[in-house]
Amino acid sequence: MFNKILNKLILHFTNPIWAIKFDMRVCSFYYGKFVMKYFYNVEIDEEKSYFEPDYCDLYNLFRIIIKYNPKKCIEVGSGYSTLIIVKALNINYRKDNIKPKLISLEQDKKYLEIHKEYLAKVLSKEEFELIKFLFTDLTIETLYNQKVNICTNFPNEEFDFFYEDRTDDKNYRIAGDALKIEEQMPQNYIICVDGMLETVDFYKKELKREYSYSGGFIHGSTWIPKTIKK
Repeated sequence: MFNKILNKLILHFTNPIWAIKFDMRVCSFYYGKFVMKYFYNVEIDEEKSYFEPDYCDLYNLFRIIIKYNPKKCIEVGSGYSTLIIVKALNINYRKDNIKPKLISLEQDKKYLEIHKEYLAKVLSKEEFELIKFLFTDLTIETLYNQKVNICTNFPNEEFDFFYEDRTDDKNYRIAGDALKIEEQMPQNYIICVDGMLETVDFYKKELKREYSYSGGFIHGSTWIPKTIKK
């Protein structure tokens, strides 16, 4: 603990801009956790086989869904994000009585079964039934003159919310799913990408619609269509 405090103090002198950014991220982490717990009664029961929950990214997902109320959502790469997305979807569902859906794609069969068991335990039956689970492999395609990895079992549907946080092909680290389907998606199509910096740079360059972009440090990268009025 002493070493952590000392290193933090040193960073404030050697690189004050980065130190301030990290302080902002810590504040965002605890703010997101606080708001979800005390304003929406959403808590995370941690699963030992998962990474620790990052409340910066999770609250970003939660607030976007609460605010923009998407009804057909997809995530590539499951985890605590599945729990938080479904919780937010269900809050909106109880308000407008329009049933939403989340399709969750996962690349690891063993992890997928663990994930299903975890969610069945921590979600209500009503919440759990909002999710459709799919196993997927990856294939390599060329998109805008760039080799990208694409999910093989991607559903042929329209979505208004896309979340991507997954393991990439070790040789081709750029994902192309959200970009590949952009032209076929409705005008309120929102994209969130957690980490995956090469994918984010590719999307920034090649996405065709006009979006308001945010994130990249405090939380994952987020593209909100400028046509959405909220």
